[in-house]
Amino acid sequence: MTTEIQTNVLTPELVKSKLQICLSGAEKSIQKLNDAEASLVYNEDNLAEIKNFIDGCRSAEKIVDDERVKLKEPFLQGGRNVDAGAKLLSTELAAVKLKANVQYQKLCDEVERKQREAAAERLRVDTIRHQMNEFKTSYAVKISDAKTSQELVSIERLINLETGNKNRYQEFWEEFRSGCEPIRSLLTAQKETVRKLEELEKQALQAAENGSDEKILEIMGQKEVLEAKIAEKAINIQEEAINQASQPTESATIIIPLIPKGGRQSWKWNLIDEKAATKRGWTTVVANKEKIDEYLKQKREEGVDAEFTEGGVHFFIQKSW
Repeated sequence: MTTEIQTNVLTPELVKSKLQICLSGAEKSIQKLNDAEASLVYNEDNLAEIKNFIDGCRSAEKIVDDERVKLKEPFLQGGRNVDAGAKLLSTELAAVKLKANVQYQKLCDEVERKQREAAAERLRVDTIRHQMNEFKTSYAVKISDAKTSQELVSIERLINLETGNKNRYQEFWEEFRSGCEPIRSLLTAQKETVRKLEELEKQALQAAENGSDEKILEIMGQKEVLEAKIAEKAINIQEEAINQASQPTESATIIIPLIPKGGRQSWKWNLIDEKAATKRGWTTVVANKEKIDEYLKQKREEGVDAEFTEGGVHFFIQKSW
């Protein structure tokens, strides 16, 4: 609901008329001033009369300005009353809003902190699980590519070291270690099969030295069977690593309230290194007018009558006729 307050409306034309009346009463109407200016003789011998005319114009300007202030004062006072009344109410509104806003800001800050912590925790967990899956996958490939039992022994030693690293896998260490057990079992079986294949290769060399073709053919048949088993286990090991990496993981879900929309954020800044900021051109030097004027007043009382420079400031006389 809008409350209408009746006021006397002054138009520019009405104000001009009132001001002209004031000038006419002081015998300084615009017409008289224009006529007086038209009759002036502009030469060096007539400087005093020109100066008197200019002083008369200044007097007319003062009359206009003084009357303008008087005409405007009721309206200014009305505006001040409106502002004061509104301030009384807005102060009460601001006070009650502040009570809620302080608590609201605290709660929102706390929610935001929890959101940051939750995001950091998700990143930590995802990183550990990625490391777990990456290790299983990469070592499954290494086991598959291994050609000798010695290579498999070295890989087994590295797996033992990694599965004992509690600091890296933290609360998921037991899960990681148990997840590596199927791969470790396949590795053990693969290692035994490779050793058998290596033993057959030695026997094949011995049979070749003895010239026993029948024995060589027998060994070759046995080697084909073992090589097929090795290839099959290599596939099994990689499949096991892939299956574990693709299994869904469970984690505790923390429900964090959402901050309502409508909030604002703005960049702020604080000056913490004035020298560095000055080098970048980010500072300004402002003269202390009060102290400089005080110093100039002192010098004038001492009788200074010519321009001078002191403390990086140039003092001079500016003439106005």
